[in-house]
Amino acid sequence: MRIAFVGKGGSGKTTLSALTIDYLKKTKLPILAIDADINMHLGGLIGFDNNTKLNISDSDSIKKIKTYLKGDNNRIKSLVEFRKTTPPNSLSNFVNLSNKDDYILSNYVIKKDNIYLMNVGTYEKGEIGASCYHNNLAILENILSHLIDRDGYVVSDMVAGIDAFAGSLHAQFDILFLSVEPTRRGVDVYNQYIELAKAAGVDNLLFVIGNKIKNEKDKDFLKSFIPENKIVGYLYLSEYLSDADQECSPLDIDKIEENNMDLFFNIGKMINSITPDLKSRFKKLYKLHKKYVSQDSIKDRFGDLTYQIDSTFDPSSI
Repeated sequence: MRIAFVGKGGSGKTTLSALTIDYLKKTKLPILAIDADINMHLGGLIGFDNNTKLNISDSDSIKKIKTYLKGDNNRIKSLVEFRKTTPPNSLSNFVNLSNKDDYILSNYVIKKDNIYLMNVGTYEKGEIGASCYHNNLAILENILSHLIDRDGYVVSDMVAGIDAFAGSLHAQFDILFLSVEPTRRGVDVYNQYIELAKAAGVDNLLFVIGNKIKNEKDKDFLKSFIPENKIVGYLYLSEYLSDADQECSPLDIDKIEENNMDLFFNIGKMINSITPDLKSRFKKLYKLHKKYVSQDSIKDRFGDLTYQIDSTFDPSSI
């Protein structure tokens, strides 16, 4: 099961991601916690050292990860042709959440109990003025398209804003939780997200969490703009969360206020009610790959990369 928290910067994605991870931790199933935000704070909120330099997007890591994922996939002629939308086939290597000896989990994440923390990485000094964060996210797209998660959870604190629609990330998850504040700007972000989600064919996966709620007036405000069947619940302003932030302490779901626990019961219920649709996910990925490689800049450099799609590959077999 793959869960992503999205929203504008400062809307509370990281807090919601961390609390959901702590809530799911009690299942004892493996959880891959992904910090895909350019401002990396998820690790500290779930009890990891936030100063770790381990990330998946430095040049050496990208080369080694792609080499591993490629495996014997002969539709990838060289690593430079292993693009962000390149799909796997039966000869590829996969990241397996239920395999403790998995190559990626052994080398590119930090483990604590049943949680694996994966940092995408952020800008380095040498990249100032010469890099785009989308380049960092490309290797995450590769990992997600080659990830087996049927016996665990993936929870991602996503890049801020609508950047998830710049590549395949929006199509790589089973559910997207959009954190929306009770403001006009928050509603504007929802409207932008739902329109893009409809165009991408994932609007059925997008749900809203009302965040930083003070009172019934705030709830009524959101409900006046957002269909109630799209709202999972509300996270009220919390003295506990404020104190934890000031103390820089990891979040503990058991210390959250009772009125806020209702939200996580709802999230848990929704997660358990969904059966991941692998065929639909791969259908979207193939469509995005065709769109991406049809660009003149890609065709001029690599030729036709649509042959990387193996129509005989059955994703349910992995």
